[in-house]
Amino acid sequence: MLLGLVMVITVVTYQQDTVTHKDSVPPPPVPAPAPPSPPPAAAPTIEQIRYMAGLKTATRGVAQIRDGVNRVVRTQQADSLTRRRAARRLGGLCVAARSFIVNGRPKMQATAYADSMRILAKQLTVRLDSLNAALLVCEKTAGKDPSTVATTLATRLKTYDDALLAFRTALKPDSTKTASQQ
Repeated sequence: MLLGLVMVITVVTYQQDTVTHKDSVPPPPVPAPAPPSPPPAAAPTIEQIRYMAGLKTATRGVAQIRDGVNRVVRTQQADSLTRRRAARRLGGLCVAARSFIVNGRPKMQATAYADSMRILAKQLTVRLDSLNAALLVCEKTAGKDPSTVATTLATRLKTYDDALLAFRTALKPDSTKTASQQ
């Protein structure tokens, strides 16, 4: 009788599939494939990396010039001692800015880029050279005539900012283009 009971249990359990694992929860739906992404931008060359490093160094000098000019402009309505301090500070900042620009500018070779980017890179370096030339005058005359020096530097800073904006805008990949246009 025991043998009969073992046979019945074996036959009943044999029909059940105990090898395959079945979840009680259905599998999650497969997400739709993502649309193709645009091809990645070309990696910058060593010369382009060097150009950008030089631009970063020169930009530190430009920020110092901007600070000095802003100090002189803010103190136009102040007392004479404050104006004199701002003028001397402008002269000192011109010296410091010139050292940053002189160190960064040689790395900025426009030949690192091609076509229209080369033209924009060249314009940027020309504007930076113009700003650097004005710094020699700034060092010598900022203490004597700060408003004229500040006006001259503000004009040169504006042209430099315009060239920098054009260069950086051209560097960014155009996000409005579709994958088929690229």
